[in-house]
Amino acid sequence: MDCKISWTNRAWLSYKANIEYLEQAWTIKEISNFVLLVDNKLALLSKNPKMGSQRHKSQPNILCTLVHKRVLLIYQHKPAQNEIDLLVF
Repeated sequence: MDCKISWTNRAWLSYKANIEYLEQAWTIKEISNFVLLVDNKLALLSKNPKMGSQRHKSQPNILCTLVHKRVLLIYQHKPAQNEIDLLVF
């Protein structure tokens, strides 16, 4: 069963900041590609929440995964609730 993905306020704000940066420096096509990369990564995470690497040994459910060569996604996997909380991009 796929995990439910929830966005924290901080994740949403950092995602939005990435989009705003791209709007200043890049084309619409590149922005669309970034959005697609995020959507694809979230679909993969939903099916395989442990795909990221562990951030700290003391917090085994805080993981990170590369979305783009300059953008890392940090998230929390809650196996008991079958849920992923996106923490920050």
